[in-house]
Amino acid sequence: CGAINNIIKYSIQKNGVYRYECKNCTKTFNDLTGTVFNKTRIPLWKWIYGIILLLESTGSISAAELSRNISISHRSAWLLLRKIRLFLEYYQFDITLKGVIESDEAWFSHKNNQQIVLGIVERQGKVKFFPLPDRKGNAVIYPHLRFVEKQSFICTDSFPGYRGLFPRFIHHSLNKSRGEWKRNHVWTSTIEGVWGMVKGIIRTIHHGIKKKYLTEYLALFTFNYNNRDLPIVDKFSLLLQFLCQP
Repeated sequence: CGAINNIIKYSIQKNGVYRYECKNCTKTFNDLTGTVFNKTRIPLWKWIYGIILLLESTGSISAAELSRNISISHRSAWLLLRKIRLFLEYYQFDITLKGVIESDEAWFSHKNNQQIVLGIVERQGKVKFFPLPDRKGNAVIYPHLRFVEKQSFICTDSFPGYRGLFPRFIHHSLNKSRGEWKRNHVWTSTIEGVWGMVKGIIRTIHHGIKKKYLTEYLALFTFNYNNRDLPIVDKFSLLLQFLCQP
């Protein structure tokens, strides 16, 4: 209920975790309520070890590999990883991009489930991904208006949908159909490199993913990419901070 006073110890569970009672609303809770660890049957030390393995991996880890390393079933490992990815989906909405920006779209497919994803990346900075219903109208423009600082320098290809970026942004485009890949400070090799890494992880580690799970996997890549310069200890602390928020 949001109250921070009138809380007393209610009982102690078999695993040693205390339950508390709020005298304001009479509800009980424990230290894990509202976190990613709530009502989990997997021991917390396996959660911690699994998170460390995830952060030390090259971008991601498969459920099969995680299940072998921490001795849990494949389904439990898959659910553990999915809970982490779902919590990280909320993380990227707090990011605002600025400076020199590169934007591009990519197609992701799993059999007949195709999805267009817009990628926006700062040069030597952070990245954000946006699944798009199509490439028409304001679908490509809106993410820039919402998450990119005004008057940023944006580099794209010659797709007509980007024309709406001017005059809010300084927009320059390349005509790649004519072999124009770079012009002075205008290029899109950063975002193309990001697409290569994302698709490489999906292809080699996960062997393809379904459309309905795509945003979760992109959220994990976003976290790893945006914090790539942090030591493992600091990255672990940051990830644990997100996982413990309600």
